[in-house]
Amino acid sequence: MATNTGVNVGVATTQILAANDNRKYAAIVNDSDTTIYLALGANAVLNQGIRLNANGGAYEVLLADLNIVAINGIHGDAGVKRVTVVEDSYA
Repeated sequence: MATNTGVNVGVATTQILAANDNRKYAAIVNDSDTTIYLALGANAVLNQGIRLNANGGAYEVLLADLNIVAINGIHGDAGVKRVTVVEDSYA
């Protein structure tokens, strides 16, 4: 069953999804007004990795390109910014 959550991303690397050996799908959508950068299995760094544009930029994990590592995010503005997250697992 899929879980639907939200995560506040900070100006230091922030875990958005924990590593999950049973992951079969995930989606992360930037629900903020600021660009967020993602890193797979490593600390997130500004201006590196996967860029999620403000107001709806998204990253999807599909079976065809499945990754099971932790996904971290960071942004370079003030305060915290929100991403919405869906993750589905086998168990």
